[in-house]
Amino acid sequence: MKISKIFENFRKSSIFELYKSFENIEEKFYIVGGSLRNFALNQDSYDLDIVLIDGEPEKISKEIAKRIKGFYFLLDEEFKEYRILLKREKNYTIDVSPLRGENIEEDLKKRDLTINSIALDPKKMELIDFVGGLKDIEEGILRTLSEENLIEDPLRILRVIRFHFFYGFKIEEKTYEWMKKNKELLKNVAKERIKYEIWEMFGKGKYIESGINILRESEILFEIIPEIKYQENSFQIYEGRSMNILEHTLNVVKNIGKLEKNIKKTFFSNFKEEYYKEWFSYEKKPLLFLSGFFHDIAKPFTVKLENGKTKFYGHDKEGAKIASKWGYEMRLSKKESKILHDLVYNHMYPHLLGKEKEITQRALFRYLRKTGEIWFALFLLDYADFRATPPGKNPKYLKDLLEKLVLFYEEQKKERPKPLLTGYDLIDLGLTPGPIFKKILQDVEEKRAEKIINTKEEAIEYVKKNYLK
Repeated sequence: MKISKIFENFRKSSIFELYKSFENIEEKFYIVGGSLRNFALNQDSYDLDIVLIDGEPEKISKEIAKRIKGFYFLLDEEFKEYRILLKREKNYTIDVSPLRGENIEEDLKKRDLTINSIALDPKKMELIDFVGGLKDIEEGILRTLSEENLIEDPLRILRVIRFHFFYGFKIEEKTYEWMKKNKELLKNVAKERIKYEIWEMFGKGKYIESGINILRESEILFEIIPEIKYQENSFQIYEGRSMNILEHTLNVVKNIGKLEKNIKKTFFSNFKEEYYKEWFSYEKKPLLFLSGFFHDIAKPFTVKLENGKTKFYGHDKEGAKIASKWGYEMRLSKKESKILHDLVYNHMYPHLLGKEKEITQRALFRYLRKTGEIWFALFLLDYADFRATPPGKNPKYLKDLLEKLVLFYEEQKKERPKPLLTGYDLIDLGLTPGPIFKKILQDVEEKRAEKIINTKEEAIEYVKKNYLK
């Protein structure tokens, strides 16, 4: 690897302009870690990690923040690490920490992976690599220097896998064994940190299929989602063929990754990109993947055998409960938890509605009302689910239903008519406010969608006939 390439990419990087504003501070420091890895891989960087050889981290952070017109805060009290943030068109971060150890060599050897253990002396423009990090980058290897490095911070076990998701690098044999041996230590890691790694893996990762295989084969997946382990010894009969439920689940998750790459080759390409684009954003894509992990998670607890066939009554509802509990424990936001819950709770809806002999306007209206913002995302999940279910050849019923729904949705969006009735109208009819109001108003709007009711007068007559005694 040409070291000059790293210097060249640093000078061309998005962060370089900010670096120039504080490069002349008196205190000696090194640039370390991820940004140098990115430059070696011909990638840009919006962050820098700085290790101080002398000086107080808070004082230096305050000075840098002043120069770049950002703000700083204490990131880690134990290690006296500070973070400086600047929000422009992108978010820029600069982390400042003191030297860990007697010298830069000791500091670098305490880091998670060799590929992140490279340093740059910016005064001399000299690259420091005591551990063979550049060689491992060039050969595509993820290697930690010692088991102790993983034990010290078990989150590093997930970070190793995250970098595989990013780059497809092979995990070195000893590192992999240490990861498996110490995976139970993940129980001691703050859930917010684990959530971040999940979002990085599934929000930015490109090597989804092999990454999922590593999570499964190492059994680290069971540390992240403990309930999924019950699928390991559970089976479902598909058209006379028995299939392991965990195998099916992982295939669904892999299929979501394949769908993102190949969506233009599927029937989804017939629809506006705006419908599915948001579900492949950093914020929402991990939720789509998680819904794949959770959609059948309750099958081992709901299985029944009837006439030689496996049945899983209520697995969608029970699975949604498990997903909600997990989301709460993993510190998902309320909105994220709701989306995950609703995707799991409703994942059978398109399958069942699409197989109906006749799909009425009322049924389309009800589907959109019940599913809300996830109405399109459910089809992405169900397409992946269908493809992972033998024979999984042609989900025509999903395509046909989605065409009807999109057409109906566009018409509704265009018209956006005011409701025919309000709660005040129901009070005028002598009804007492309560939960029944929601039921009546929804019923009226469903009849309107079917064009059975068209005017306010007709709506009042309908309510009198069906709800007034």
